[in-house]
Amino acid sequence: MSMVINPRGTSGAGKTEFVRRIMAIYGWNRGGHMEPIYREGRKRPICYRFRHPLGGRPLVVLGHYEVTCGGCDTIGAMDEVFQLAGDYASSGHDVLFEGLRVSHEYQRSAALAKAHRLHVLHLETPLDQCIRNVIRRRRAGSAKRPLISKNTAAKHEDVGDACDRLRWCANVDAVSFDDALLRAQDLLELGQRKAAA
Repeated sequence: MSMVINPRGTSGAGKTEFVRRIMAIYGWNRGGHMEPIYREGRKRPICYRFRHPLGGRPLVVLGHYEVTCGGCDTIGAMDEVFQLAGDYASSGHDVLFEGLRVSHEYQRSAALAKAHRLHVLHLETPLDQCIRNVIRRRRAGSAKRPLISKNTAAKHEDVGDACDRLRWCANVDAVSFDDALLRAQDLLELGQRKAAA
């Protein structure tokens, strides 16, 4: 059965870096077996499909990662994000997706969890670290820091609320960045070779 993994967190929590690390295990940017998938009228990929390095299910990563902030926020419409996730999971792919808007979404996530095994990895990156990461990423001057702090804190609460609301229908783990990576590797069966059929 397909696995759907959704790392969540506020801006600066490490969601995009998390996905890039998983893609690296699959061989992204090392000549691995990665296929970018495009949609008509879009210059960048809508998602990537990877062959499992140990013979397991293929992985689809939604959004593109050709800019600093990647993921589902590069797709646009939330309905399309969840339609893609459901379609790929239904066709036998594991699915990995993240984004700031996805992180505080609840209703579409609950519907996806009813149809597929959804694992939410709520990154427990401390709020002050998230704020510092956003300031550094945006190269924000001191005048913008109070607004960044306020917005990041508000989104941090929204993400926590959404994760709490999903506990009844999805597997939700509040974990550190490193523990989230280990958990995802376990869920994606990256630690052991599949038995020969």
